[in-house]
Amino acid sequence: MRYLKVLGLVALFFFSMLFFVQNHEILIQELALELKVFGWHYQTEAVPFYLIILMAFVIGSLLCTFYFFLERIRLSKQCRQYKKEVDALEREVASLRPKTMDEYTTTESTDNIQN
Repeated sequence: MRYLKVLGLVALFFFSMLFFVQNHEILIQELALELKVFGWHYQTEAVPFYLIILMAFVIGSLLCTFYFFLERIRLSKQCRQYKKEVDALEREVASLRPKTMDEYTTTESTDNIQN
């Protein structure tokens, strides 16, 4: 599995580099982003287009990592809760099980001796 991850990362890097090399002229053009909301106006400095793509990728990766980290914490908590529930149910089943054959024979032999 580890080799597949490395192979996937190498393939992603290769295709990313191929994309950047083939679209170099377009990607180095500078772009200024602006936002107009409720009379408020914000405009960024002009940055190369490839930087915007790279930042979007990094931010998306960080958000996904954060989401899956929180999901793992939630699932770990749920797993601990289920383990406690299983342990409680196993104790209940053990307390409700009938006596074993050894316990029956011991009880019957003491009853016969007393009679």
